[in-house]
Amino acid sequence: MKSERSIKEAKTILAVTLLAGIILLAAGFIFMGMDSILFSSHKVLMALSLLPFSMALVSFLKLSRLKNAPHKMKKTIIAENDERLVALKNEADAGTLKLLQGILFLAYFGYTFIFPEEVFATAGWWTLLVLLLVSLLAQSLLRHRLSKSQASAE
Repeated sequence: MKSERSIKEAKTILAVTLLAGIILLAAGFIFMGMDSILFSSHKVLMALSLLPFSMALVSFLKLSRLKNAPHKMKKTIIAENDERLVALKNEADAGTLKLLQGILFLAYFGYTFIFPEEVFATAGWWTLLVLLLVSLLAQSLLRHRLSKSQASAE
């Protein structure tokens, strides 16, 4: 059983997400104290800090469960290390990515056809275009990097 790997991963996630949450929260408090033209709403940073804090909480709960009742975490450790289950999870992730790419594609074309006067002019149109292109390009770049690293490992 590779519980050490799970513990190390949970500790890393805990540290990184806790640090990110603290930085976002501190930036929110700093911008709250000053009237900044650069960033007008400090509440956005404070709200964004909730996501890393919740991820840190999940990692902390996983670590405490591993420490207090390791026999109950056997199923989770197996799910994280069994190659068949990891392959199944990767297949589900790939299907989810394809679904999200389709939604982005439809949203981009819908926005372009419904609001033709906003094409090249609004941040919403550019955001949809960039998200769509990144989702399409990132998949092929990551696949190329993965195949390259597997070829060098062999």
